Amino acid sequence: MRSIPGGFRSSKSLALRGLAVSCLLGAIGCSGKSGSPGADSGGDTSVTPDASGSGGSGGGGPGTGGVTASGGSRGSGGTPSSTGGSGSGGAVTSTGGASATSSGGMPGHAGQSGGGGTASGGDSGTATGGAGGTSTGGGAGTATGGAGGHGTGEGGRGGTPGSGAAGASGCSGLICEDFESGSIDPNKWQTVASGGTVAVQTQQVAHGKYAARLHGVTGGSDDWALLVAKNAPAALGGTTTFGRAYVYFPAEATSSIHVQLAFAGKNGTGTSTTGPAPFPKLRYLEIASYSGVWQQGFDLLDISPSVEEVSYSKNHLPTNKWVCVEWQLNDAPDSVTVWAAGTEVATFDNTNVSYASPGPVPKSGGALYNGTSSGLVGGFDVFGIGFHDWHPQKAFDLYYDDVVLDMKRPGCLD
Repeated sequence: MRSIPGGFRSSKSLALRGLAVSCLLGAIGCSGKSGSPGADSGGDTSVTPDASGSGGSGGGGPGTGGVTASGGSRGSGGTPSSTGGSGSGGAVTSTGGASATSSGGMPGHAGQSGGGGTASGGDSGTATGGAGGTSTGGGAGTATGGAGGHGTGEGGRGGTPGSGAAGASGCSGLICEDFESGSIDPNKWQTVASGGTVAVQTQQVAHGKYAARLHGVTGGSDDWALLVAKNAPAALGGTTTFGRAYVYFPAEATSSIHVQLAFAGKNGTGTSTTGPAPFPKLRYLEIASYSGVWQQGFDLLDISPSVEEVSYSKNHLPTNKWVCVEWQLNDAPDSVTVWAAGTEVATFDNTNVSYASPGPVPKSGGALYNGTSSGLVGGFDVFGIGFHDWHPQKAFDLYYDDVVLDMKRPGCLD
């Protein structure tokens, strides 16, 4: 495998990385967390009453967290006096916006409650504000209706959110974990560790009250602490799979040459049984850190010699802060894409290979291995998050929160 400074060769070349467990996770929903507010949009803006005295636009726009709400009906204003400038419209009371329904929070989390907009009533007459909308989505919330307006009929703006209740099933992904149960659920995950440890804690979290802390040791042989999904739905076993996790990557971990973070693959069918622990026959795609920059690629551990091809990004992992990390792993053709905070930061495919073992590095656009650039892994039925530090240098604590695995890109919560 890759050479290590000072002439020492990677322990992975002696015991190649691998992760292979036929354990799969069912479609389990996460408990909801606070959703993000939606954009406000008002009703008609500043409509001057016409000759008949009809009022300006009434009705509230969507509340905070809403997607689109139905605006209020136009209020009927007073009849202006034929001789007076102000008219006698005040004698007529106009009715403001009708009830609006606004969408709640983002998928995967308890919805922010919807809010009724501020409704503007009829000209001269006093308008009754729009009724509160009922928030739907990740969590149900009761919206407070907007107050009645009068005069020029300005369109409604977002109302004040009401209190939102937690959604019963907020996560839209096929596999979800926000650790809000306060522990690692053995029915969801197989914990695979050597040297490293996994615990759920409250001191460092991205959202909610809990997140997972994975501790890595220093020196000696490689160490790992992994959560491998159990009973994964068959839908994840195709040729493309996506993932997302909020990750707190410590600066201490950038001293390590290679720290694997997330992976997906399949048990191999080759004859080799000498691959590295903990899973010596896995064929997989991964995202990782290589001395603090993004590394992504694939490993085939069930054949001899084992195969590894990766690319290195120019972008460093954000350290000592929470960041939304998303990934897409493809097996047809084989490729990896990584996003951090919604921005693409790393890629791997047959046009972008930085290191290959056995070499040489494939020519750009050529076959990755054995005459092909597709189907090298064989699909996905093993999914894991955590860390595998192939060359421990310093002890560190790595944190995970709000994990989603799905057939489509999950997106970030923030």
